[in-house]
Amino acid sequence: MNVTYFRRLFDYTFWAHRQVWECVLLLSDEQFTRPCDYSIGSVHEQVVHTMAAEWLWSERVRGVSPSALFSSSDYPSRELIRTEWDSVEVGWRDYLSQLHDEQLAQPLTYTSLNGRTTRQTLLWEVLAHVVNHGTDHRAQTLSLIHHVGGKTLEQDIIFYSWAHTPTD
Repeated sequence: MNVTYFRRLFDYTFWAHRQVWECVLLLSDEQFTRPCDYSIGSVHEQVVHTMAAEWLWSERVRGVSPSALFSSSDYPSRELIRTEWDSVEVGWRDYLSQLHDEQLAQPLTYTSLNGRTTRQTLLWEVLAHVVNHGTDHRAQTLSLIHHVGGKTLEQDIIFYSWAHTPTD
């Protein structure tokens, strides 16, 4: 396990988010906002949650402990979501570009969203969580897209690898 490994996983995560985002863009406004009792809620709520969680952890790795996540009402349109998510991605890429292997085993201390609990987690575990959380919510988002009648696709890491590994 090294920083190169995590950079690759995050690159996959950003690639996969954009793959799913293409499916999100094909939805009508009604499909995008249709209430659902699965996971976080509508496709709209699902993508904002995924983006917000990535923002939260990007803040925490920089020593900031936010007291709240974004909500779907903060980002009522796909255009606003995409603009913010692009900014979150740039922040992560910048952070990862400056990260060194020895930092991965260092503890990260942060305060929970409710402000009552201080936690400490090894940095590599936080990075693994961000990637895993994104995978989990992309799968849920794809399920919701299918449920509302939208087009879905494969987003497994092997598809990323095939698209991003040179062949002889």
